[in-house]
Amino acid sequence: MKKSILGFLGAAAMLVSLNSCDKTEGALYDLNDNKASFYSPKVTVPMEGGSVIVPLGRTTTSGELSVPVTLTAAGAGYTNIFKVAGPAVFTNGEGKAEVKVTYGDFSKIDASALSVSPIANNDVEVGLAFPFTLAIDSANLSVSQVAKTSVSATSTLEFADAGTAVLNSTGGWIGENGIKNVKIQKAKTANVYKVVSPFGENSIAFMIKSDGKTVVFPNQVLGMNAEYGAVSMSNVTGTIAGKVVTLNVAGYTVAAGSFGSGVEIITLP
Repeated sequence: MKKSILGFLGAAAMLVSLNSCDKTEGALYDLNDNKASFYSPKVTVPMEGGSVIVPLGRTTTSGELSVPVTLTAAGAGYTNIFKVAGPAVFTNGEGKAEVKVTYGDFSKIDASALSVSPIANNDVEVGLAFPFTLAIDSANLSVSQVAKTSVSATSTLEFADAGTAVLNSTGGWIGENGIKNVKIQKAKTANVYKVVSPFGENSIAFMIKSDGKTVVFPNQVLGMNAEYGAVSMSNVTGTIAGKVVTLNVAGYTVAAGSFGSGVEIITLP
C-alpha cells in the first residue's frame, strides 16, 4: 500500500514538473467544475476583418457553457473603439471557445506603438499596436487562475497615394540644395503617412496623434553610407502645424557614432 501511494505521489510530481516546463500558461485541470481560463496572461493578435479573436479554454468538454468577458483599456477612447461582441460560448464537446472583439475607426485613438520595418525595393512595412485587457469573473475561473489577459491587437497598414509633398532638408540629411518634391502615401485606416524614398533609398513613415499636433516617428533607417553602413534617424521629436510636419532629429546615427542632429520639414499636399 505504501509503495502504491509513493508511486502515485511520484507520478503526480512528474506531472507538475512537466506542466511547469510548458511555456503556455493557462493549462486547464479540474476534475469537477466546468470552469474557464485564458491560455496566457499576454497575447498578440492580428486585427483582421473588423475583429480580433482571443481563445479561452475550459476544464471539460461536456455540455454548453457561456462565459461573460469584459474589456478594459488605459488608452483614451479605446473602449469606444474596441467592444466585446458577446460571451465566449462553448458548445458540447468543445474545450476551446473564441472571445471576439470588434473594432471601429481606430484612426480616432492613439496606438501605443508605431513600427516601421524595411522590406524589398526600399519600401517599409508599417504597423500599429493597440493594448487592452480581457477578463472573466472569478466565479467562472478554473484552477489555472488566468482570469485576465493583456492583448496587443496589431494592424499592418495598407497605403494609398496621397500626392506630392515638399521636403525641406537644407537643415537635415541632404543639406545644401535640400528642397525637393517627394511622393507621399497615406494609410487607409489611420493617420499615418509614408514618404517614398525621400533620400533616394528607404521610405520613412510617421503618425499624427489624435491631438492633431504631435508627430510620432520611431527610429528608422533612411539609407546606407558607403563607409559606415546603415544610417538611422534616431530619437526624433515631431510636430505638425497646418500641413507642415517638422521632424527634429537628435542624431543621424550609424554603428560607429553619429553625423549629428538636423531638421527635416515636410509640407503635406
